[in-house]
Amino acid sequence: MGTPNPRTWSELPPDLLGSIFNRLSFPDFHRAKIVCWNWNLSSKLTVPKKIRSPWLMLFPEGDNEDGSVLLFNPEEEEKIYKTKRDFSGLQFLANSGKWFLVIDSLFNLYIIDVFSENRIDLLPLEDSLLDKEESEDLTGLLWVDEQTAEYLVVLFFNFPSGNVGFCKKGDDHYSKIPLHCGVPWRLQGLIDAVLLGYRLYIRTEGSYIRILDLSTQQGFEEVNKYEPFQVFSSTQDCSFAVTTRGEVLLVKSILDNTTIGSHRRFCIFNNIDYNPEEEVDSLGDETLLLDLGILVPSISPNSIYFTLHGHIYRKEHFNLDICVFNLETKTLKRFPSLVNMKLKDARWFVPGT
Repeated sequence: MGTPNPRTWSELPPDLLGSIFNRLSFPDFHRAKIVCWNWNLSSKLTVPKKIRSPWLMLFPEGDNEDGSVLLFNPEEEEKIYKTKRDFSGLQFLANSGKWFLVIDSLFNLYIIDVFSENRIDLLPLEDSLLDKEESEDLTGLLWVDEQTAEYLVVLFFNFPSGNVGFCKKGDDHYSKIPLHCGVPWRLQGLIDAVLLGYRLYIRTEGSYIRILDLSTQQGFEEVNKYEPFQVFSSTQDCSFAVTTRGEVLLVKSILDNTTIGSHRRFCIFNNIDYNPEEEVDSLGDETLLLDLGILVPSISPNSIYFTLHGHIYRKEHFNLDICVFNLETKTLKRFPSLVNMKLKDARWFVPGT
């Protein structure tokens, strides 16, 4: 039997790949480079894991005397768990799996495991390039690798017009990400962002997607500086998401208040490079955590888990809508046990293995 023909970039010999890149024109080179970066990202993030249902962390209004927060498993609809750990005085900024990024009243930043006493202390703000006095308006994104314990923290100060900085395991300072100075006009500003591994996807003021590789030893690298693409939307009720292969999706929600009780439905589009919108009708065996803008394996695949639009801007006056939408059946599920709870925030997350 002869050698089978390669079907993906990853199956091509390195010397052949190099020859192909050398023959590409300048724009094509960057396009091919993005393809390879996305394949490399996918290969790092598709480690087999035990499939579980997403859980909810619930933040009731008011202060709990014991400093606990509530946990809700959709597979056990009648049960709401209370954490043993004391979370009083903490502001929750972001989450990745069972790990949550928090800041305390003394401006200390750390990452905590909600199911144990484990925590990772982060660089103090006063020693960074960022101003700790802005911490009241601080938001963030987090990625933690459960296998290697590597992590990446992205901080947003005075969103959307303030500073953006990041640090990863092993760094001794925060690195700044400029949003305007020295940035091409199409890639300026910040409306929203998604963090997938070491790549930060920024939706700019012009609705272009700016992709940054934050894994470099010094600073960061612009992945698509010469080939930016734009996501189109005629409504504010939309988000964007990133697949495990690095593909960007546009997610729109439509809220119908004419029926008995409000009904929400979602549509997902491949909406890139000025192509007409192409609706996505399946997520395969994955689930979209729209709060984070990422896809994860789940026992309830082809579903969208939702609380509100926006990945980094979560204010208490925003109306939460905790629900799960099945993309195949077009059905929406809400949870009666949560209806009468007064919540200031809720976050979907996937418990670790």
